[in-house]
Amino acid sequence: MRFIKDKNQIYFDNAKMGPIYKELHDWKISYEKELLEKKSSLRKGHQVFFMDLKDLIKRFFSSKKSDVMLSNSFTSAFQKILINLKSDLKFLCVKNDYPSISESIKNLNFKLVELEYSNDIENEIKIGLYKHKSNVLVISIVQYIDGLKLNLDFIKELKNKNKNLLIIGDGTQYCGTEKFNFDESGFDIVISSGYKWLHAGYGNAIVMIKNTFFKSKFLKNDKLILQKTFEAGHLDLYSFGSLKFSLFQMEKEINLISTKIKFLTKKMIKGLKERKLLSNVKNDRSIHSSIFNISDEDGKLHSFLSKNNFIVSSRGKGCRVSLAYYNTEQEIKLFLKMLDKFYHSTLNIETPESELLP
Repeated sequence: MRFIKDKNQIYFDNAKMGPIYKELHDWKISYEKELLEKKSSLRKGHQVFFMDLKDLIKRFFSSKKSDVMLSNSFTSAFQKILINLKSDLKFLCVKNDYPSISESIKNLNFKLVELEYSNDIENEIKIGLYKHKSNVLVISIVQYIDGLKLNLDFIKELKNKNKNLLIIGDGTQYCGTEKFNFDESGFDIVISSGYKWLHAGYGNAIVMIKNTFFKSKFLKNDKLILQKTFEAGHLDLYSFGSLKFSLFQMEKEINLISTKIKFLTKKMIKGLKERKLLSNVKNDRSIHSSIFNISDEDGKLHSFLSKNNFIVSSRGKGCRVSLAYYNTEQEIKLFLKMLDKFYHSTLNIETPESELLP
């Protein structure tokens, strides 16, 4: 996968969306050309295409014992799940999690308890479930603001001890960063948009559902109705073709991708720790994602980095930085030097020219 990057830019915002890679770019162009030539006949055999895509998803995420459905985004998929659930359910989620989670639950008038955000989120969940007697937990595997990564062993243990708890995970900031075995996980449902770590562009999302869910007390409709809710009408071959292409590419490289991301994450953690810029979320936990949030209440750091060709985002009260497979150790070194320049200038300390960016 050869990512098309402007040589004058450093892309540290895959948590929003990263650059496209050349192989997918070429596929998209060839698809558009084929569409002009073949027109509607291009959809011949689309049923087989989607069956093959679902088989690929099951293989990629080790979800062969489960069901796979398709949607165009996490939000639309989550809302379709919700409208098929019984109305008397009580939900538990975390404040400051991806807004679509709580907003969708509230919009459909379900009972909702929102836990205070904590570095020890697993313990907060255990206490919250016991205290509020919720029967549905919805949580992102990786938090979009600061990159807190959920302990997947905790989720598995939680499910084993609470068979009547429905656990729904947002995998959008996680799926594609490492191997994930859905069948053996504690989640009943995981939904992931494809435009972030799956590098598949907009308009596609994966929904993995354990078969036990269809026999549970939570569902008010049967499996067939749920499936029709998801896949009514025509699914876009262009968007899902991009997803299929990316999954096929990543399937061959997922171990390399995971190793590279973990290597870069360690380098960034070390650099931020040395500068005392690592958030408590990263300091206090042994499990890390490659997303970081550096305190930036006035937005000056984000502005400074943007002016110096670093692509980052403002999230919460900080500047969010995220690392992907296409990033390099050299880019991290340049970033850390740029942080030194920023904080030295803030403190009116003159930095020797030799220590700045070349």
